[in-house]
Amino acid sequence: MSASVGEAGQVTPKAGAVSHVEIMLTARPFERVDGEIAVAGFFADERPLRGGTARADWRLCGGLSRRIENGDLCGKSGEAMLIACGRALRAPRLMLLGLGDRQTYDQLRVSDEIRSGLDRCRKLRLQEVVLTPLGIASDDVPRHAAALVAGLADAWAGCERPMRLQVCVPRAEVAGVHRAIESACGAAGLEGVAVTTDDASLDEF
Repeated sequence: MSASVGEAGQVTPKAGAVSHVEIMLTARPFERVDGEIAVAGFFADERPLRGGTARADWRLCGGLSRRIENGDLCGKSGEAMLIACGRALRAPRLMLLGLGDRQTYDQLRVSDEIRSGLDRCRKLRLQEVVLTPLGIASDDVPRHAAALVAGLADAWAGCERPMRLQVCVPRAEVAGVHRAIESACGAAGLEGVAVTTDDASLDEF
């Protein structure tokens, strides 16, 4: 069971306790964030690749673009590929997700794709996750904070293992994203989720 749309169009998580989860906001580039796995996505109807996915493709010398051109993935929602990164990214592996069509990508879909990606990480027993906001423009993350939180909560509900999710956002957006995610966690009653930053200077909001 995935997230649902509640009052005023807000995306809300399914019932289930979430504990020992840290959402850490980082202004570092996607490819330079340490973790066990990096998670990125791309749309079936949008080229070239954008955001953190484009940065990972650049670091992999066009490896993601070639896989897409060769038909290994087409961007359909539900697709996923696990890719070894060597030293191209600070995370040793990349999970590339299909996000479906851009035109139909709404907040419920955002929640579903984040849930799907993090659920795969959970099943792989990976707890240090680096995430580029899936299909969300860098200046639009606050508007999708409730969807991000709902996807995380649905994926990690009832799991006793801790998880640190590092979300890559531009430095100028960190304060606004921090407030929006804290508010979304409070509205969802997720007391077991902490929202932090990776740099003391970013705490000076």
